[in-house]
Amino acid sequence: MNAFSEFWGGRDLWLEPMIAGVLAGGILGYIGVFVVLKRMVFVSAALSEISGVGVAFAFYVGAIMGIDPHAHGALPILLEPTWFSLLFACIAAVLFSLRPGHRKLASETIVGLGYIISSALVLAILNSPRIAQEAHAVGDILFGNAVTVPRSQIYALAAAAVVVIAVHALFFKELLFVSYDPETAMVQGVGVFRYELVLNLATAVVISVGTRAVGALPVFAFTVIPAAAALMLTERMRLTIALAIGIGVVAAAVGYYVSWVATLPTGATMVVVASVFLLPGVLKIARRRSV
Repeated sequence: MNAFSEFWGGRDLWLEPMIAGVLAGGILGYIGVFVVLKRMVFVSAALSEISGVGVAFAFYVGAIMGIDPHAHGALPILLEPTWFSLLFACIAAVLFSLRPGHRKLASETIVGLGYIISSALVLAILNSPRIAQEAHAVGDILFGNAVTVPRSQIYALAAAAVVVIAVHALFFKELLFVSYDPETAMVQGVGVFRYELVLNLATAVVISVGTRAVGALPVFAFTVIPAAAALMLTERMRLTIALAIGIGVVAAAVGYYVSWVATLPTGATMVVVASVFLLPGVLKIARRRSV
């Protein structure tokens, strides 16, 4: 009770970061169902990493221009890391939706190249002497350990969630069909490329804004773990979506609380808490196989 009292007493410090985490956990849990069904988990990993490159690159450009990101009003809106993150992720989403047309260059290869190159770019930028003073702050953003989250990022995350929900509400059946069985969808004349592009762009928007708010590590985890945990428990799609959203929200809130009380890295703790929700599904599968 004492730990909770201390936690509650510091609510002025953790309220906005927790709201951002809960928002990210909920919307990423939802969109993660489509990601896991479509077997594009590695695409979400690459998009998370590429969004991180956008964040790091924004700080790098600011350093080259001699702009102090901590000075009030000194950061031009076009150098806001959220815009760079969004731009990089959306370009990558379009590229990942294309079919190479070369039998030796599969789509998975393009995604892998995107992940490898973006990972190298993040490391190169973080170790650049130009942003030596900001490297720790950028690292905290990328790995989800940032202590504070500006209210503008919460608004951006909420706006991204509204846009994605609206798009999915308009094309829910088509997106689900393309995610679950693209071959049959193509045979029945559904525009697979068109809806794959919509799905990838929607995923990119949420991941890019979420990466700036809560970090690349928890964003990738919330895109995969809640959906995987829900899909192992039920085959009913509506229930799966509700469970994935609930798991994402609870994991974000509980993870933040545990990280605060135990003085642990926030992003990593959220991921560990989310992973606990995999256990019921694993036990269900193990029990079924033992029968």
